[in-house]
Amino acid sequence: MRLRISACGGVFIIDGQVIWDDYLDHRQLALGTDTDEVMRWFLRWRDRDSVPERLRPARDALLANDVLVAEGSQRDAQEQAVLHAWGQWGPVARAYHYSTRTTRGTRFPGTDRPADRLDPVSAFPDTERIPLPAAEDAQWRNRDLLEVLQLRRDHRDFGPGPLPLASLGALLQVSAANSTELYPAVRDVEGLKPGVYHYDCRTHELALVGDAVADADLVAACGDQHWVAGAGLAVFYTSIVRNQDTPRAYRVLQLDAGRVNQTLSLAATALGLRTTFTAAIRDELVEELIGCDPATEFAIGCAVVGTA
Repeated sequence: MRLRISACGGVFIIDGQVIWDDYLDHRQLALGTDTDEVMRWFLRWRDRDSVPERLRPARDALLANDVLVAEGSQRDAQEQAVLHAWGQWGPVARAYHYSTRTTRGTRFPGTDRPADRLDPVSAFPDTERIPLPAAEDAQWRNRDLLEVLQLRRDHRDFGPGPLPLASLGALLQVSAANSTELYPAVRDVEGLKPGVYHYDCRTHELALVGDAVADADLVAACGDQHWVAGAGLAVFYTSIVRNQDTPRAYRVLQLDAGRVNQTLSLAATALGLRTTFTAAIRDELVEELIGCDPATEFAIGCAVVGTA
C-alpha cells in the first residue's frame, strides 16, 4: 500500500498548537511531535512501510485521520475528483469553498437573534456630516417595477452632467442593508463636495472620510478599467467581520452585497441614471481610499453610477 499526504488540508498554528485542518470533512487535528517528519516523508506516494519504524505509530494516527491517504482508497478517489474539478482555481479557492460548505451536522444560529441592523465598526462621529434628501424627494422617472426591470442595463459610458443630490440620497436610502456598508466616492454630485463618504443609514447622513479621488486613483482601484473615470459616483461595498460570524457567513456577506447592488441598480434605472457593478477591484487600494482596516472590514465591490 502506498501513502501520500492529503491534498485537501492545511496546517495552521492555533493557540500555540500545530493543527491540521481537513476542509473536506470539517475536522481539525492537533499534530504531535513526530508528525512533521512523517508528513514530509509522504510528500509523494511512498510505500507504507518505507517510513522508519520509530515513526510508524505517528503514521498510523495520521492515516486514521485522513492526513495521510491510501492510494486507491475512497478518500483518494474523493480528493482526485476535487483536484480535477478545482485544479485551475488553486488550493486557496478550493479550501475556501469546502471550508464554507455546510454539512448534515451544521448548526445554524437560532431564529431568536435580533433582526435590527448591526452598528458599523465606526459611525465616524468626529467627521463632517451631511444630511441627505429623502428618497421621496427624488425625481423618479420610472415607477413601474416591470418597466424598470425591462430597462435595467449595465452601462460603461455616462453623460456629462452631475448627479442630483436627491438621487444620491434615494440610491443610498433604498439600498442600505443589514451587513453591507456603503462608501460613496463622490466625484460629481450637485451641492456636494467631492470626496469619500460613509453612509449612515440610521440617520440618513454622509460622513466625510476621505479626499476627492483622482481619475488615476479610481481607475487603479477598479482594476485599470478606464471607463470608471467618466462616472460621477462610485459606491464601494464593504462587509464587517463580527465575532458571531461562522465560515458560512463569509458567503452570506458577499451575497448580501449582491442584493444591495441589485437594489441600487434598479433604483438607478428608476431615477434615469446609468450604472454597473464591478468586483474587479484592488482591495488594498480601496481600503486606502475609504480608510477601512482589512482585519475588521473587507471590500467586496463597487457600483459605478453616472448620468444618462
